[in-house]
Amino acid sequence: MFETNYAKKPSIAMVRAHVCKALNSGYEEIVLTWGENEITISKTHYGLFGSGWIGKISGQDLANEFIMTT
Repeated sequence: MFETNYAKKPSIAMVRAHVCKALNSGYEEIVLTWGENEITISKTHYGLFGSGWIGKISGQDLANEFIMTT
């Protein structure tokens, strides 16, 4: 499991970079947190599934971006 805890509100570019790094490293579970906010992305045999929010960043929208680029 890949986990990152942000001290400050992360930008979308920072979140994308961490998800990309985790997926390229072979992680199947990615958890990104900022305070009480959390995004979880899971890699299953059906594809990527995202849940949660950090600010305006949706976990599922983020997962969909990576589905389209792979």
